[in-house]
Amino acid sequence: MENVTEIPLLSPKGTFPATVVKVIDDYKLVMNRGEQNGIREGQRMMVYRIDDEEILDPHTGESLGFLELVRGTGRIIFVQDKISIIETDQKKTYRKRIENSSLGLRSYKSEVVESDELKPFDNAQVGDLVKPI
Repeated sequence: MENVTEIPLLSPKGTFPATVVKVIDDYKLVMNRGEQNGIREGQRMMVYRIDDEEILDPHTGESLGFLELVRGTGRIIFVQDKISIIETDQKKTYRKRIENSSLGLRSYKSEVVESDELKPFDNAQVGDLVKPI
């Protein structure tokens, strides 16, 4: 994937949070914000849902709010007037050790090969929320 410069999100008040309106697959989602809202390719977004349980301070009983449960992060890869596609940008690195031994000889060679794979969103669903990061 190409390097993308961080682009600050300048959008009208009330644009966020946006909502996931379609799950294309485990790696791509559609949100209900697009070019009309100032969305541009390359912008980073966080996909999350709000936990049902309110957090209370154990000493004062004061409400501390609700947890944001992160489903993942991604970058905008396609923008239309009113919708955009977010693709996960989280990666998982796999390391594999390859052992090579010469037949009959006591020399061994070992090589570690690394490969990156995109990590899917964590059970993203229609109705999840999206905000810039």
